Amino acid sequence: MKTDCPVCDSGTSSFYETIDGYDYMQCGACGALHIASDVINDIDAGKSTRIYDAAYWQEELRAARERANGAALVRAGEAILYARRPVKLFLDVGTGPGYLLDRLSEQFPGRSGSFYGIELFPPQEHSTHPNYRVGEVAELDMTFDAGVCIEVIEHLTPKMLSSLAKSLAGVSAAGSLWLFNTGMPDYVLKEDRGYLDPLHRGHIVSYSLPGIAKIFEPHGFVVNAIPGKSYAFIAEFKPVADVSDFAHRIYQPLGENKAFLEESGLMFQAAFEAARSSYYQEEYLARTHWALGLDRELKRMFALSTAERKLLKFLRR
Repeated sequence: MKTDCPVCDSGTSSFYETIDGYDYMQCGACGALHIASDVINDIDAGKSTRIYDAAYWQEELRAARERANGAALVRAGEAILYARRPVKLFLDVGTGPGYLLDRLSEQFPGRSGSFYGIELFPPQEHSTHPNYRVGEVAELDMTFDAGVCIEVIEHLTPKMLSSLAKSLAGVSAAGSLWLFNTGMPDYVLKEDRGYLDPLHRGHIVSYSLPGIAKIFEPHGFVVNAIPGKSYAFIAEFKPVADVSDFAHRIYQPLGENKAFLEESGLMFQAAFEAARSSYYQEEYLARTHWALGLDRELKRMFALSTAERKLLKFLRR
């Protein structure tokens, strides 16, 4: 079974696995994992594998609260740390019940008005923060400097993700940084085989970085991996600076953004430690991979030289 990849439009996808009765494929070019193309077409036509109704939110609210009190809060801090323009307005895209919006306002009480959240399918129970918005990103009439999108895009088809990228471009200042938290193929294949989940959580695509770049770049974004995180990436709109070295982002953040985070000492420390720990983890893994490769090559050369000595010994007889 082979089909054209709906993510990058240039590769061929082959069968990966059947999950809850749905076939998933993997692209040989971009590496993305996706539900079968005919299902993607059905979803684009309005027939979803999972309806985001009250039953969905009944299952999701606890997980959303846990993320807002932990991982999502740290990712928001990292977005501010990495940004190369001063962060004045911050948006949580697909905020769900708005728990992250509330937690950020609690951490930075003097900047509560700087934080916004938007949700297209809000649960009945949601934040009462004055900046909680119901609707689509394209409906916002302001410009943001940074933001996060936590556990959202794995629910979206490539067409939907392209539409989101276009909408984000419309509300982004030059240099705006958006941090996306989502299970990418390495994460799914090596860390959480159950991440793709069409019926319960509605996870239909695990986007690869090349696939994401193919979708975001036409809208003016530059996409980069975050070292050591197989579950997150950043997209910057018309970057004002080329900072491909994440060590620079971590150890030399903009003064305004460092001061922002230091208003909550816990947030600065959590963001900094999360950023540098994953950075050094990737460095460690890269060096380990290099060392193991060198060891294999030395063993191969030793085995070859041993064989050569045996051959010379035989010829001398």
